[in-house]
Amino acid sequence: MPLMPLMLALLLAVPAGLVMAADDDDDYEPDPAAGEVMFRQCALCHGHNGQGILGGKYPRIAGMPEYYLMNALRDYQNDERNYDAMLVVGGLQTADEHDLMDLAAYISDLDLAETYPLDVPGPEEGSARKGKRLYKGDCKTCHGREGEGKTRKESPPLRGQYHEYLLRQIALFKNKERIHADDPDDETFDDYDDEDLLDIMAFIASLDDIETDDAEQAE
Repeated sequence: MPLMPLMLALLLAVPAGLVMAADDDDDYEPDPAAGEVMFRQCALCHGHNGQGILGGKYPRIAGMPEYYLMNALRDYQNDERNYDAMLVVGGLQTADEHDLMDLAAYISDLDLAETYPLDVPGPEEGSARKGKRLYKGDCKTCHGREGEGKTRKESPPLRGQYHEYLLRQIALFKNKERIHADDPDDETFDDYDDEDLLDIMAFIASLDDIETDDAEQAE
């Protein structure tokens, strides 16, 4: 084949292949049973029920929404979030997109309320009352009024998470080692001092215990 027609054929073939791959992923139905097999490696750090470790060295992941888990798994796989154990111990080094979808589906289905009820403690210092005001000012819009997360913002739930883990992530955001809210120039945490952050953590830790009344829901 002459050179120019060959180059044209190759250029046309690449997009078609990409479209087919994308369609294949769109049509793929995640297999939680396959994800459970992969999760055996994750459980070495995150616990058999995905409950994490008290003190937040490893976060709770059980029940996290699939959109957030997929984003996190891809970030670790692409080295946008750097933690070698996720690649080697967690098996992400050799996982393909369908593997990630299977794993995310399984983890998202884990229900700690049934299998491993948690009472995640807040910091010894910090005022939940003051933290509620700060949370409503900067956090509620993306993470939900009760820390439940929001799909359209692709933001994770915060309630039920270890405050030590959350504080470490905030430090990474402040140091620009992680990007917060998909905005490299985000300044959400710049005006918060340590006391403010402990107050917010105290409020988040209380969310699992709050019975929301009709008046609060109407806010």
